[in-house]
Amino acid sequence: MDAPLSRVLARATGEDTLRRVRSVLPPLLFFGLLITASALSYPGGSWQSQGTSGYSFWHNFWCDLLSTRALNGDTNLLGSVLSRLAFVCFAVALQRFWPLAITLAGPSGAASLAQRLGTFGAASLLVVAVVPAASSQIVHGVAVLISAGCSMTGVALLLRGLLRQHEHGAASLGGAVAMTTLVCLVQYVYQGFSDHEATWLAGMQKITTAFLLAFMLQLASRHRLRSA
Repeated sequence: MDAPLSRVLARATGEDTLRRVRSVLPPLLFFGLLITASALSYPGGSWQSQGTSGYSFWHNFWCDLLSTRALNGDTNLLGSVLSRLAFVCFAVALQRFWPLAITLAGPSGAASLAQRLGTFGAASLLVVAVVPAASSQIVHGVAVLISAGCSMTGVALLLRGLLRQHEHGAASLGGAVAMTTLVCLVQYVYQGFSDHEATWLAGMQKITTAFLLAFMLQLASRHRLRSA
C-alpha cells in the first residue's frame, strides 16, 4: 500500500533540505582552506606597520590578502589568487545558506526580506573580491559596506523568528554576528571620514567572521537534525 501523501511530501522536503545543507558545507570548507593558504603565503606588512613579516591575525584585514602587492612592497600574486577564490567560495556558501536560514526561522515577511538582503550581500562580496582596495578604494569600500550591511541586517531580521522557533543557540550566534558587524561598520565608516585608525578593527573583523561561520554551521546542523 502506498504511503500517505503527507508522509511522501515530508520525506521529499527532508531530502531536499539535506541536499541544501550539503551544498553549503563544501564552499565553506574551501573558503577556510583557501583563506588559510592565502594568509600563510602573505609576505607581510599591515596598515599600522608596513615592515612586518607575514600575516597578522590582529593587524591585517582579510582584504589585505586580495592585492597582488603586499603592504610591505613584496609581490603577493599567489596569495591574491587564493584569497579571491576564497571570497568567491564564501559568497557561494552565503547564497546557498539564506534559503536554509529563513526555513528554520519560519515563514514571515522579515524572513523573506532577510533572504533578499543576504543574497544581495553575497553578490556584493564578489565585487569585494574582484576590486581590491589597491584598484579602487571607493568601489571596494562601498562593496564592503553593502555586503556587510546587508548580511548584518539579514541576520538581525531572522532573530525574532529563530527565538519563536526556540532556536536559542542560533539566535545567540546571530545576535553576536549582528552586534560585532555593527561595531565594525561604524568604525569603518568613522575611519573613512577621519585620520584615526583603530588598531583593534582588523582583529574584530576576524571575530565577526568566526561568529558568522559558527552561525551558518549551527543552522546547517539544526536543519540536518530536523531532517534526519
